[in-house]
Amino acid sequence: MIDSSAYRKGCYLTQALPGTGGRLRVEPEDFLVDEIPLAPPEGVGEHLYVRVEKRRLSTLDAVRSIARILEVKESAVGYAGMKDARAVTRQWLSVQAQGAAVERKLGRLNKGGEKALRVLEVRRGRAKLRRGALAGNRFDIRVRDVLPAAAGRARAVLEVLAARGVPNAFGDQRFGALGTSAMVGGALALGEWGRAVDYLLGASGAASEGGDPGDLITEAVWRFRAGDLEGALAVYPGGWRAERRVLAALIGGAAAKKAVRALPRRERMLFASAFQAAIFNCCLTRRLADGTHDRILAGDVVVSHRSGSVRRVGGPEKDADALARFEVSPAGPLIGEKTMEARGVPGEMEAAVHASFGLEPGAADRGLGRMGARGGRRPYRANVGAPEAIEEGADLRIRFDLPPGAYGTEVLRETMKVEPPVEARYDFEKSNRGGSPRQESGGDR
Repeated sequence: MIDSSAYRKGCYLTQALPGTGGRLRVEPEDFLVDEIPLAPPEGVGEHLYVRVEKRRLSTLDAVRSIARILEVKESAVGYAGMKDARAVTRQWLSVQAQGAAVERKLGRLNKGGEKALRVLEVRRGRAKLRRGALAGNRFDIRVRDVLPAAAGRARAVLEVLAARGVPNAFGDQRFGALGTSAMVGGALALGEWGRAVDYLLGASGAASEGGDPGDLITEAVWRFRAGDLEGALAVYPGGWRAERRVLAALIGGAAAKKAVRALPRRERMLFASAFQAAIFNCCLTRRLADGTHDRILAGDVVVSHRSGSVRRVGGPEKDADALARFEVSPAGPLIGEKTMEARGVPGEMEAAVHASFGLEPGAADRGLGRMGARGGRRPYRANVGAPEAIEEGADLRIRFDLPPGAYGTEVLRETMKVEPPVEARYDFEKSNRGGSPRQESGGDR
């Protein structure tokens, strides 16, 4: 069984520095994320660019809302990156649409009182907004009830992170509300259909630990374990689409393989990505323990931060200057058919991590490929830009920039030294009202 976070507990780059303590996300406004576009919309063209502000709403939920209002397919709505749902986030969306009536329809979003989705700006552009077309994200975080002298502690940590790079781990939100997405993805990749169903519907950490029977998700898990499929389906909120779809298929007589294969490709891709992320995080943890997440070793695969290209190196000498300038970094595996193999000590470490997951080399590659996860490399560190920490009464404001794909929660993890409980991965109050447990496939990207 894969625990997506247990092996990371207590492992920090800034282990020797004390944390600030405190609490995150007391209010959605405590966690602000502003997407930094590669370039602003040109102002002309047949594509409508809509800058939106989302409050406790995922990027995909915003896409669905825009598509519904404009009466277009969801696939017609473009976006550059995925954003954490447990926050207030701002980003551009695009849709190919013309005419004043379109903008009037969008104006409906801003009518009434407090809204989960607001339109901030509308402009024209020449092409659809594509995934990855962003320069990064700007974070503005309030940490409440911090320890004394928290600002000084935070600045000391941020100084190290700015110099050496924040460990580029996937945050806990990557692994779903219950932390089981990696287990589901691994079972799907290996063709273990029954295990995939069990992990999806019956592996809730809350249920295993005797969670609150009043929690709808815990109750659904208990009913599934008791063989009451109809009862479990009746309890799952509407936003838990994967669970409801698989349960409905099982109730209709489908075998486990057919039931899980009925999941949309996008949903299966999320599970596959979570499995890749769990293995990457384990490799990163070992590099942190060895003090080598920002060092190049013989046999490493390195990635260019500018182009994203990867190559294997024979030794560290040739790339020492580029490493110091943060132009390249050693990169860990996102396992799959296209993953360049590391050699030497890095290769041995990665093989050991595979073995710890019960995997033979390449065993999951084909299955991951069928789900759209072909593999690649991810840098072990991310550049932290413009960091600052400001004391505000009993609270602390932390601001910084990160490149696409990096998780702001990892900067906060190093700064606070507070390991989040399972329920912090997701807003369980929202889940019981019908929110999705897999709002995003990544961090703030």
